[in-house]
Amino acid sequence: MLRAGAALVVMTAHLRGLSLPAYGALPVSDKGMATALFYAVTRPGHPAVMVFFVLSGFLVGGQVLRHVREGRFEILRYVVDRATRIFLPLFPALLLTALVSVSVGSVFPIQDVVAHIFALNGVVTPTVRANAPLWSLAYEIWFYVLMGCIGYAISQRSLPIWSFIGLGATALVFSVLEAQYLLFWILGALVAAYPLRSLWVAYAGLVAFTGGIFVSQMISDGGPWVGYPTGPADAIICVGLAALLPALCHERFNRFLEPAARPIRGLSAMSYSLYIFHYPVLVYLSVNYMPRAPGLSGGGLISLILKGVACFTACWIFYLLFERRTVAFRNRLNGTAAA
Repeated sequence: MLRAGAALVVMTAHLRGLSLPAYGALPVSDKGMATALFYAVTRPGHPAVMVFFVLSGFLVGGQVLRHVREGRFEILRYVVDRATRIFLPLFPALLLTALVSVSVGSVFPIQDVVAHIFALNGVVTPTVRANAPLWSLAYEIWFYVLMGCIGYAISQRSLPIWSFIGLGATALVFSVLEAQYLLFWILGALVAAYPLRSLWVAYAGLVAFTGGIFVSQMISDGGPWVGYPTGPADAIICVGLAALLPALCHERFNRFLEPAARPIRGLSAMSYSLYIFHYPVLVYLSVNYMPRAPGLSGGGLISLILKGVACFTACWIFYLLFERRTVAFRNRLNGTAAA
């Protein structure tokens, strides 16, 4: 549920940003309670990425810690699982980004493409403007490298040379990137492996999570508290979510969501594709067919809806072509490795 919701929030935030002006720049006739609510709902794109970081730690890092603890960690299987998950959709996303960059009069040189493949955007080169959400993918890949190195070293009860090299490379990369995001990811992993089962902890987590999102929006661009650092709000969001996640995984909560389970599972399955494909699609549509409207009236709202439908449909097609095939491709590789 959270993964699906976070992907939608990120997409709608960019959809609104590329389709409409800021709320303060809207015509007076377009302003009102409904418009303000719409802008509020589509603002927290950055907190949604924080949700992705904690969820990734919970789902991936937690599994590694459990496998290590049970003596079931296999480095080759881990590498295949993570590489297929990341790169099978990423390669076509980078190709699409390059094509869109050319179509809008920009460039995405081959050396920058290589930097993005090796998760060095934000380290040796800026993230490509035609696919801005890829900034977080660099973090995600290095999270995986770090956890693989740690899991392999613990499982071997030594520090193999490849683990040492991987840990050193991760330290070097995070000397440039924002290291607090790594702590948020590890927090999610620890909570998955050693869950907090107190109901009061879950309630406190819910308060912290919602409060952190509120503070984040108050200090973001256009907010009344702009100028204050965003790091503390990010930390409150991530700590609150980590405390809340064990309760959200409880059987009682899942039974409550059962009527909507099928669409939630479907949207969650394509959340990665939605995240890495939506921005270049929106850029292409905005530059060539549906430019930013001056307001909601005069066709602005209709244009936004049509652009959103077109973008979601394109992401769904990319999901069917690539991400949906990940498990089959992974099983084939694991079978080859086993043979």
